[in-house]
Amino acid sequence: MEDIICPYPWDCGKTIEAKKLSKHDYDFLYNASEKKMTFMIIHCPECSREFKFNTVQWKSDKFGYSDPNITIETKKKTIKQLTTILDRAKVEIPLAYFDYLISRKFDPQISIFSNEENFNLYDLNQLCEKINVDGTSYLTISQLKGFANSLIEVTGGISSKGQDLNYKDISNCLTIGSEGTKLLCIDYRDGNSLWVFHPDGGDIESLSVTLENIIERQNLYK
Repeated sequence: MEDIICPYPWDCGKTIEAKKLSKHDYDFLYNASEKKMTFMIIHCPECSREFKFNTVQWKSDKFGYSDPNITIETKKKTIKQLTTILDRAKVEIPLAYFDYLISRKFDPQISIFSNEENFNLYDLNQLCEKINVDGTSYLTISQLKGFANSLIEVTGGISSKGQDLNYKDISNCLTIGSEGTKLLCIDYRDGNSLWVFHPDGGDIESLSVTLENIIERQNLYK
């Protein structure tokens, strides 16, 4: 197999021999190449970061990390404009959380796991920004549709054994924050339960913390 270039040039960007990948990633890459997959996630053996990879174009792309030396200024939209964007996308944020997002109480930093880094909650503007997942554009809040669709295509719709939510259910959950590549999302079925989705393996992890806990800042930590 050809070499792969790490997509994080600001502190890595090295050319990687495929055989230097971990056994798991190498086997995954080999099988993905056979199936001509356009979306997968592997790890750089040099900087340990995850990145997206297209086996057809043999091209890597950033995933969950951006150049800290580049500051992008974006003009914030009004609440009315953002509400219109959500309405057009048929996205309904639970009312209590929407009120929290536009209030002065909103705090983007939230500790979900006591021994891990904080998650960053997206503000209303960020939730309405577009993100590219496997060549298709989604609102940040709806990005799980992209990951779930790719997983359904690869697995034929068969979810991981013992997983509480199938991929179709996952696609309907709302992403509200992240930590690294882990995505924090709201269960669409009750609008209160929370899950952490791991794009690299397609696994989803249930949390004892609820959306209500985040709003009230009570009973946090898993």
